[in-house]
Amino acid sequence: MALALENSNLVWQKVNKTLANRNPAVVAAFKGLKEYLVSQKGNPTLQFVPLNEAVLVQATGYSPIGAACTLYGVWFIKNGTTGTGTANDSWLTIANDTSNTTDATKFVALMTSIAGQQAFAVYPHGLAFGTDITISGETSAQDGTESTADDSGNGFLILGAA
Repeated sequence: MALALENSNLVWQKVNKTLANRNPAVVAAFKGLKEYLVSQKGNPTLQFVPLNEAVLVQATGYSPIGAACTLYGVWFIKNGTTGTGTANDSWLTIANDTSNTTDATKFVALMTSIAGQQAFAVYPHGLAFGTDITISGETSAQDGTESTADDSGNGFLILGAA
């Protein structure tokens, strides 16, 4: 799959739908990101990449783009296949690589430890991934061992061109 950019309004509609009835702090952070990108970064075209426990626990991670890109935002909620998640730690890692096997290429690691916990990061200037972007639900921030689907969750990435 390649980077498939679209009008940012369509991406923000997907973000708003996904974050409906979520933590107000999360909603505010993504609203602020949108306002900044529109007013200060020329309203770039973006891609919304949904994540779920099935893709996050694939061996060596999930690489939905297969190319260089820029990460503007990531959101994750620990709910697993049960809809609530477990009490086992799960790390959402994002690597600048074609797999999750090289610890040195993991640029982002967000930890969730309880069912329903949300984690997010926004990068208003963008975080460049010059090789590829690989997302993984792991048992620790640096081990490359996938969590179980029950320990993982779902979420999304907001990407732009490299």
